[in-house]
Amino acid sequence: MERINTLRLRIFYLWLILFFCFLSPVFCISQTVPSLMMIGDVKLHINESARRQIQQDVDRLTRSNTYYNILVDRMNLYFPIIEREHRKNGIPDEIKFLAIQESALISDAVSTANAVGFWQFKDFTGREVGLRIDRQVDERLNIVSASRGSAKYFKTNNFFFDNWAYAVIAYQAGPGGAKAHTDTKNYGSKKIHVTTKTYWYLKKFIAHVVAFSPALGRPHSEGIWLDEIKNAGGKSLQQIAREQKVDLEEIEKYNKWLKRGKIPEDKTYYVLVPRTGSRPRRTLANNRKEKANKIPEPEKKIYPTEIKPGITKSDRSVIVPLNKIPSILSRETDDVPSISARAGISQKKFRKYNDMTIDQKIIPNEFYYIKKKKGRSKMGFHVTQKDETLWEISQKYGIRLSRLAKKNRINLTGELNPGRVLWLSKTMPKNESIAYHKIDLPEITETGVEKSVVATTKLSNEATMDKIENKETESIVVPVIDNSEERRKVKIHTVTKGESLWAISRLYDVKVDDLLRWNELTDPDAISIGQNIQVKAPIDEAVKDKNVITHKVKPGETLYAISRKYQMTVDELMDLNGMSNFDLNSGQEIKVFAGENQ
Repeated sequence: MERINTLRLRIFYLWLILFFCFLSPVFCISQTVPSLMMIGDVKLHINESARRQIQQDVDRLTRSNTYYNILVDRMNLYFPIIEREHRKNGIPDEIKFLAIQESALISDAVSTANAVGFWQFKDFTGREVGLRIDRQVDERLNIVSASRGSAKYFKTNNFFFDNWAYAVIAYQAGPGGAKAHTDTKNYGSKKIHVTTKTYWYLKKFIAHVVAFSPALGRPHSEGIWLDEIKNAGGKSLQQIAREQKVDLEEIEKYNKWLKRGKIPEDKTYYVLVPRTGSRPRRTLANNRKEKANKIPEPEKKIYPTEIKPGITKSDRSVIVPLNKIPSILSRETDDVPSISARAGISQKKFRKYNDMTIDQKIIPNEFYYIKKKKGRSKMGFHVTQKDETLWEISQKYGIRLSRLAKKNRINLTGELNPGRVLWLSKTMPKNESIAYHKIDLPEITETGVEKSVVATTKLSNEATMDKIENKETESIVVPVIDNSEERRKVKIHTVTKGESLWAISRLYDVKVDDLLRWNELTDPDAISIGQNIQVKAPIDEAVKDKNVITHKVKPGETLYAISRKYQMTVDELMDLNGMSNFDLNSGQEIKVFAGENQ
């Protein structure tokens, strides 16, 4: 009887595992670096030390579910196109993962070396592989053209090395530079031994293949797939948007390669059109060859037109994540019944999710949530602008209106003074005075011309529930960074008026994708004045490829002297050791990076 019960228990556990595997395919796929991999016809034998090293990169790439899923969405949008163009030129299927490594599949990604686009071509290299790059068109931002260019470049490199692993190295280092990181004995070889001494770029590529292979073919989280229009010469994106019944903004988002005017007619350019619903099977990103004449028709979606008569398929809005909450963009003609119908939820839920009163109207071209907002934001603070309401701020950050008011001890019907600093993540301490940040406000002169004035920092009785009278509060100071030496010391940047995430990335010589990851942002456009942005890699990421050793402090030795000795900045030294001041004691042991001369 006991053996029967044990058997039943095992069967139950097996059923439970299978059930969870069915619900979440990625959950049951191991993302462990194997000892043997293939790049085309080349076998990669990875020793144990290299496996552990590469595994750290795999773990980093998969650590954040949010960031991982963002990349998976992009991957399964663009990989079908990359696969097709590479397959035409005999490029191994695994090479496609290099696009994630190069640009995170951001079409207009720009590196510090001025490499641009999906495959990060510099302008002269792009032109060498046949891409048009001028004031009207930049094909480095066109996934079809850029993938054809990358195929040519890989093919040329492999012709020289006759080894796809070395062709990957040459993609980053160039054919000449790759010679220093390759062994002539392996030219033409179908076997490579990967060790800790193998060039870092190849090991990072292996990590990307391992990390993202399990998610191939997953449907896009918003149900989007990309259609390709190739007979578009002489047309503008606005014309194509009308013809395809797609929002112009969506067309522009996926076709940033067209800088101005109409699509040229000197050759065929592919225009990407986002579609929703199930896409033809031939466009799914996977490693299996599709059988001829077996392409099914796209699945037809049932849309709840009965809720609001007159809604057609072309009126549907794409559901997008805003503040990690599904949201929908309102149209000019929307009211609560129509937008809730398109979102597929009841009017009551829609109003509740967006903290709307029964008589509150829909604002055109604004995002509205279709699931419950959160109780806090990952952002610390927000600086109130002129005429901005508490409701607008709660919508911007995806915080429930009542929670936002409670965090700042504000009456829901009270008026917000411009410049007031609102707490978004934590609750403002009871003994904390209300802070104001100086902002420029327009003032109308006697001649009717606007001029800028600075918002007052005085507290009024109407603006506070703390009953603080006749006090002034300390303003938040936005740092002005004048030179590159000072920029390297900055960890947090406070967003000022007119700044974009891209502009901040250029200011501090970092990638937009890094800023998104470090700050757990999902939308590069969703930043606001007064928001604090981390512009330096967290210490655990900064030390990933560094050899950390211990230094014993000598009498009279300073942090500056130690930092110079080990070719570090004082800031790096303090971060590495969790130090809050410059105090050192003789004999104290601190962690440092082992320099080349140590």
